[in-house]
Amino acid sequence: MNLNKLIPLYIGAAVGPLGGFGVVTIIPVFAGVWSIDFAAASLAITFYMVPFIAIQIFSGPIAYLFDVRKTLLMGFAVYTLGGIVAAVSGSFPMLLAGRIVQGIGGAFLAPIIMAMVGELVPPAHLGKAMGGLGLAYTAGVTLGPAISGMLEVRYGWQGFFYFLSALTALTAVLFMIWCRDIRPKTDGRQSLLNIFPLIRRAFFYPGVPFLSFAAFSLFVAYIGIMTFTADYLKTVFSLTSDKIGYMLSLTGVSGLVMSPIAGILGDRFGRHKVFAGGMIVMLAAIGLMLALPFEYGLFMILFLLLGAGSATGWTSLNTMAVQASPELRTPVTSAYNTIKFSGYAFSPVILSIFYGGSRLTAVQWACIGAIIISLILALRTRRI
Repeated sequence: MNLNKLIPLYIGAAVGPLGGFGVVTIIPVFAGVWSIDFAAASLAITFYMVPFIAIQIFSGPIAYLFDVRKTLLMGFAVYTLGGIVAAVSGSFPMLLAGRIVQGIGGAFLAPIIMAMVGELVPPAHLGKAMGGLGLAYTAGVTLGPAISGMLEVRYGWQGFFYFLSALTALTAVLFMIWCRDIRPKTDGRQSLLNIFPLIRRAFFYPGVPFLSFAAFSLFVAYIGIMTFTADYLKTVFSLTSDKIGYMLSLTGVSGLVMSPIAGILGDRFGRHKVFAGGMIVMLAAIGLMLALPFEYGLFMILFLLLGAGSATGWTSLNTMAVQASPELRTPVTSAYNTIKFSGYAFSPVILSIFYGGSRLTAVQWACIGAIIISLILALRTRRI
């Protein structure tokens, strides 16, 4: 296995979450620059995530039917263009337009990169490679807000978008140099009319619906605990934003450590066993949040556990998704990612039903239920 070929793929995997989560820090800056309220400024996240989720339905099949290498390079180019449009925008609507373009580019990066890792790495070492991919994604999520804040202070908010474009362009160059001989399997039937039958085949391929909705349910639980615990601690305990941020960021810290470890363990002991172990850790962390009174130091430890369990789960699920169908790898990873990231989008909407009146306990029980559902669905694939 040539590490040089994986490096641009790992950097490319980090680029999407860098752009998606990095703007969180500078949303208040947008509000001040264009004299809009925080809710309106937060559309900078929504206008990225919606095309990022929706276009993934098509990106894998397009790569499969046409050319995987050229399609991935197109994704890099579109993402770079979106960052430039955002950086030079003179109005908030133009910034949102740039975010849409970035989201479209990111939608071509995430599933295709996942599939290409599956093509490059032998099955016996795929868990280790997917652990590296999980580490890259977690690094993007964890470092994005810090990088955007640092660049905004020194170069203005535009600096973050120029940074994203420069990093993406550099990654594309590295990919062209180090991965020039990569030619993953394609169908060869270059007709857009074949996309929709291919999407249907990918969504209903044996095991894919179970894995996809297991990922959806896991995202509902993970995002739900993060979102509603943050609001509860600020509302009920008047905890400052920086303390809440430090606590939540620990999930990313433990995720950086556990992603590669989970991949190695999966290669040795099996994906399903390792996934089950990760879910047990998550259940234990949330169960202790339910049972114990709030104490800041204790909950920091519990969020470390939560991050370790979720990273273990994601690495295992992602590896299973890549292995589900070698002949339809890019369409399958597209279907899987579309449903998976929909869990991120719908989690606050679904769990707000339980949270009415700041009932965090109800949300915690709902998240426990979502984790159990995820575990049941993933284990169903052992018989396929």
